[in-house]
Amino acid sequence: MKSYNDKKILLTLLSIAIFAGLSGRWLESMHAGFPETDNLNSAAALLATEQNLAPQIPVPPSVTLGFVGDIMLDRGVRAKVVKNLGGDYEKTFAQADFLKTPDIMFANLEGPVSDVGADGHSTYSFRMDPKAIPAIKDAGIDVVSFANNHVGDWGRAAFEDTLSRLHTSGILSCGAGMTKAEAATPAIIDQNGYTIGFLCFSDVGPDSMAATDAKSGILLASDPDFDAIVRSAAGKVNALIVSFHFGVEYRTTHTARQEMLAHEAIDDGAVMVVGAHPHVSEDIATYSGAPILYSLGNFVFDQNFSKETRSGLFVTATLDGRSVSDLASHTVVFDKNFVPSIKEEE
Repeated sequence: MKSYNDKKILLTLLSIAIFAGLSGRWLESMHAGFPETDNLNSAAALLATEQNLAPQIPVPPSVTLGFVGDIMLDRGVRAKVVKNLGGDYEKTFAQADFLKTPDIMFANLEGPVSDVGADGHSTYSFRMDPKAIPAIKDAGIDVVSFANNHVGDWGRAAFEDTLSRLHTSGILSCGAGMTKAEAATPAIIDQNGYTIGFLCFSDVGPDSMAATDAKSGILLASDPDFDAIVRSAAGKVNALIVSFHFGVEYRTTHTARQEMLAHEAIDDGAVMVVGAHPHVSEDIATYSGAPILYSLGNFVFDQNFSKETRSGLFVTATLDGRSVSDLASHTVVFDKNFVPSIKEEE
């Protein structure tokens, strides 16, 4: 490789040679009565090109990310859809065009979406209508966490059926799989030259749904392989986002355990941590330059008993390499039919 001084000398000699040659031709053309201005312009363009020695490396565009909290379309929500929205789940998202703005949109899917399985007879047992999946997809959701405390409400059959339906629809899921290895594999999206991974854990069970080598299920935050799982996932992508189903329901500030898990995930290679489960929004923090959204609260949920549960967060961010910036938080509220929209500024 030539040194900078060598290149400078070569450029100087080249400039002199071009100028000398063109000067002679220009004098000849003047003697003939018509200057060769085209040649002069060409020479100027050549010199400008040669002087730009630094290779022009294209800068990949950034990626915009969007996050919302819990989506639960059963129980009271289903009743409103049937009674007031003509049974059309797409109308639930009629005021949520903002979901289509980010390049990648993430949410938590709070329970199975299936028509099979055995009810666990829990007071809070969710099983959403399969018609909800295309509505969620059309609304703009690209990837969902399916590692939460309600995934086993209707047994493993409904759990596995949900994974199949999500896959068929084109919605990626994270934290869940037919084996532990599959659950530990991040959901990966290639966007704008980046490979972005989503890895999800539940810190609130159910322990009975923990994935094993021979059994379908979810990743638990208490897994002794937690650090190895996160590091392995981070090594597969340009940027890894880790989601936790953690915290205490209806508490608006994060706990010490939430903080510990979030920091550990970032230390293991995550560029961002996103949380759900408390059904209310919690504080936003940073650690080692990485944002932590401790709880996004509800997005679509039939919890209208308080101001905090009737709202959640829609958060956007920009991913540039491994750097997350331009974090913006918007309050989302839902109406009497549990249709979410962004709250107007007062």
